[in-house]
Amino acid sequence: MAKKKWLSAASACVLGLTIVVSACSNGGKADEPKPEKSDNNTGSNATTDGPLVKYDPPIEVHAVRGSLPDDRFKNGDTMDNNVWTKEYESALGVKLIYDWTADGNGGDESALNKKLNVAIASDEIPNVFGVSMKQLSQLIEADQVQDMTEVFEKYATPELKELAQQDGGLALKSATFDGKLMAIPKFGGNIEGADVVWIRTDWLKKLNLEAPKTMDDLMKISEAFVKQDPDGNGKDDTFGLALTKDLYGGMSNLTGFFNGFHAYPNIWVKDASGKLVYGNVQPEMKAALAKLQELYKAGHLDREFAVKDGGKVTESISQNKVGIQYGANWNSYYPLNDAMKQNPGMDWKPFPIVSVDDKPASPGLGFAIFEYYVAAKDFKNPEVIVKMLNLQHERFYGKTADWQKYSTAKDGTEIFQYPLFQVFPPNKNIPDNFEAIKEAFKSKDTSKLNQEQKDNYDKIAAYKGGDMANWAVDRQTGPEGSAFEALTDYKSHAITTGFLGANTPTMVTKKGTLDKMEREVFTKIIMGSASIDEFDKFVADWKKLGGDDMTKEVNEFVSAQQQ
Repeated sequence: MAKKKWLSAASACVLGLTIVVSACSNGGKADEPKPEKSDNNTGSNATTDGPLVKYDPPIEVHAVRGSLPDDRFKNGDTMDNNVWTKEYESALGVKLIYDWTADGNGGDESALNKKLNVAIASDEIPNVFGVSMKQLSQLIEADQVQDMTEVFEKYATPELKELAQQDGGLALKSATFDGKLMAIPKFGGNIEGADVVWIRTDWLKKLNLEAPKTMDDLMKISEAFVKQDPDGNGKDDTFGLALTKDLYGGMSNLTGFFNGFHAYPNIWVKDASGKLVYGNVQPEMKAALAKLQELYKAGHLDREFAVKDGGKVTESISQNKVGIQYGANWNSYYPLNDAMKQNPGMDWKPFPIVSVDDKPASPGLGFAIFEYYVAAKDFKNPEVIVKMLNLQHERFYGKTADWQKYSTAKDGTEIFQYPLFQVFPPNKNIPDNFEAIKEAFKSKDTSKLNQEQKDNYDKIAAYKGGDMANWAVDRQTGPEGSAFEALTDYKSHAITTGFLGANTPTMVTKKGTLDKMEREVFTKIIMGSASIDEFDKFVADWKKLGGDDMTKEVNEFVSAQQQ
């Protein structure tokens, strides 16, 4: 493959993949063509036709992946030998061999990412594996992975193809280079990435306060949490709003707060002319920073937030120091459930983010796809990626589904982390699971629920019956007062980033420096050691030091995608 400029990563159009909504009547095996034989990598013959047809004789598939802690496995299971490795072999004839695993925590600096970068640079990659968008671009540039267009079209079940279109085709578009699908995205829910605002409802009740409907309401709640001794210890030791040194991103970030001011940090949004601009340098950010400066001065924020990461803020929550936290739908599990175990009587509830004016607060969403599944250029069975995904989807949601065996055990073991490749329908939780469970509680009829939904229904019912062990499930997925209910309100007006590509050349060389400058300036503004007008100087410097070049490259990329 000839060397490409970075811009060639743009897709000329979304793949014209066939969408078939009807379910298979026999686990994807109905009306399949007669199997044929073809050589596999081991030199033997293998049946390759059909979305879920078993290889006969079996094939060996070499892979690498992020490791899981030992405590994620039960009953003698290991990464190399568990219910999913056994299922691959028994159902598909695939003997999965991990050449190595590594810790995937830490983003770009993780052990997994570093080992993958070395493997890519030395051209010592396995048969199949998952990569970031940046790594995908590098692999394509070096001609190390193969086109998956025909593989996906031929082997994906109708259910998998329908799932791939639930986000409007954005995930497939992001993996399409020069009109070719070069990877299978790890599909997932986009709206679930939006923030909700978690509030101490036991403090609301104690201080006789109502749930917030506006930003002004939320600020009054924050003030009460600071000044009216909600923890009842007689000390001036509580503050309203949780905040980490990272400002946005990670635990207890304020992305949702900024969104309430119609500011969209870390994503690319359209200006009045339709051009993409970076949310962090727009005028709305200045208004939000001015409010944070006011809140810091009034004692609503932890005086030491600038040196506290998410872990330290979690400690503050557990120590009864904070009453409002912007965060993810799953925060009911962590850190809030842990905090409640340490503090009997503590209670939290999620609410939709609120607006500073009469316009709705639209959550800003980054792109939901963080991993792409690729097949090495010389691997003769690239379709195994799609077959594994077909199997995972079938065992989770199809006619042969067994949720507790293949996804989440009765004791809470997260078996869904075991499959090498996995996808989740973008609409699975919102609206599908939420609406199904809500209707089941209304009608008292659970016969229409799938296994995942029934499992959550039973846990929510147990919580409503007094079982606090299932509080986190109810607060995340319940029919009322849950994070999923709050997120459902966003479906019509969420704003997703307009840039779906890997880092542009200027981002690679300058974005880290610009991000560091931004955090320093914004932190000084919030703490009052810099005037709010420093924002204007920062924007000018940002543009001059690389921001204008990044903006140009982003818009060139998007323009090429639309051709």
